[in-house]
Amino acid sequence: LTILTNGGGAGVMAADAAAREGVALATLSPATLERLDAVLPANWSHGNPVDIIGDAPAQRYVDALEILASDAAAGTILFIHAPTAIVPSADIARALAPVAAPENGPAPRLLSSWLGGHAVQLARQRFTHSGIASYDTPEQAVRALAMLQAYARNQTELMEAPPAQPTQTSPAA
Repeated sequence: LTILTNGGGAGVMAADAAAREGVALATLSPATLERLDAVLPANWSHGNPVDIIGDAPAQRYVDALEILASDAAAGTILFIHAPTAIVPSADIARALAPVAAPENGPAPRLLSSWLGGHAVQLARQRFTHSGIASYDTPEQAVRALAMLQAYARNQTELMEAPPAQPTQTSPAA
């Protein structure tokens, strides 16, 4: 799991939830960190969670998501947005939706948590209409990912087959 947020506290909440749920946080590669350094302000978190800072314009979100989505080691990306007075949440959703759910090609592995209730309703709706799961809290999103991971593990285990040849047993057995 890689956490992308404009709020450090929300990122920490998600990281704590991941630890509780047994969801591993991705280690970002040096190349990914270097690419993020080129588009983020100097005071960004420099790790996972990726805190792009509360004053982020829409393009900073787009740049960071594109970089993370291009790194397979980032795994699933949890996008968390806390509303600010600087950029309307709906503008951020409008800019991110084509990146998050492109019409041509595979979409990034993405979950979202739009914090703020009514203030982010339009943004959440845009993501939902684009087919991106949206949760009220970071903890709910992490719990959903943990359940998906458990489901995948269970399906893999169910597909395991016994040996093709039966074992030899003695008549006494």
